[in-house]
Amino acid sequence: MSHKINCIIVDDEPLARDVLVKYAAQIDQLEVIASCSNALEAFEHIQKGQVQLLFLDIKMPKVSGLELIESIKNPPLVVFTTAYREFAIKAFELDAIDYLLKPISITRFLKTISKVNKYLQGPHTEPPTDISDTGNPLPTTSEMEYLYIKSDRKVMKLHLNDIHYLESLNDKVIIHLAEKEVTTTQRISYLAEKLPRKRFIRIHRSYIISLAHISAYNNIMVEINGRELPIGRNYRSQALEALRK
Repeated sequence: MSHKINCIIVDDEPLARDVLVKYAAQIDQLEVIASCSNALEAFEHIQKGQVQLLFLDIKMPKVSGLELIESIKNPPLVVFTTAYREFAIKAFELDAIDYLLKPISITRFLKTISKVNKYLQGPHTEPPTDISDTGNPLPTTSEMEYLYIKSDRKVMKLHLNDIHYLESLNDKVIIHLAEKEVTTTQRISYLAEKLPRKRFIRIHRSYIISLAHISAYNNIMVEINGRELPIGRNYRSQALEALRK
C-alpha cells in the first residue's frame, strides 16, 4: 500500500512498547503517531480521529484495553497484544484484527500487518480474522454463509441456511436451527449486527428471523415452524417492508 497507516501503541510496560515501535519502524507503511503508557492517553489520541490502527495491551492500570474499546463507538482497527490467552474470546467479540501473545516475534508481527493490509484493501463487513482462546486464527463470520457464536466455552460455526430464528430469553439467546437449538450468552443486538440484513430481519426486541423460513405472516406476527412470533410495534414498519419484498 502506498499510503501511511497511522497507528498508536498502548502498553503500560516500556519494554513492550519499545519492541513494537522497533518492529513498526521496519515497515514503511506504518506511521507510529503515539506510544502511550495507558488507555486514557490513547483515548485522547483516538478522539482526534487520526488513528487507523491500534496495538493495544489488555491488562493495564485503571482502564483495561478491553474497556477502552468497549467505550468507543467506532474504534480504529485493533490488534490486542497481551501475555494472557484467556481474553481471546472477548477480543473476538470486539472484532479484533488479531491477538498477539507476548513475547511477540517480528515474524508474527509481519503476519498481522498482512491481515491489516488485506482488510484495508478490500470491501469487508468486518475484520478478516478472529481469534480463539488458544491464540490460533479462526475464520470470521461470512456475510453469505456462516455465523460464528460463542457457546459453552467454544466457538461454533453455524451455516446461515440452518438458522430459522433467534430468540432472546432472559440473559441468553436461543438460536433455533433446522434440527436443534444452540444457546449463547452473546447479546441479540450483537448477533443482529453479524447477520446479513438481506437474509435476516429483527421483528421484535426478542426475535430475529430468517426470511427464508417464513411460512406465513400478517401485520402482527410471523409464523416459522408452526410457531407464531410477534412483530413488535417499534419494528413493524421495517419488518413489514422487508416481508413484502
